[in-house]
Amino acid sequence: SKNEYKLLQILMRQHGQIVSRSRLLRDLWQDERFVDDNTLTVNVNRLRKKIEEAGLKDYIQTKVGQGYIVP
Repeated sequence: SKNEYKLLQILMRQHGQIVSRSRLLRDLWQDERFVDDNTLTVNVNRLRKKIEEAGLKDYIQTKVGQGYIVP
């Protein structure tokens, strides 16, 4: 999806750095005030599944209480 692509772009640009959930929510859904926090989780999980199907396991890592990172 468009948001999954944008999510991957953001994480790859910040390679090796933790990107906070709040930043991802802001960058992906700039004008939508009522986006549920779970929407981000769903998008991350869908993207992870596609990346794993391509052979890259654990490419996007969760840092509990901090955000996500592509190491």
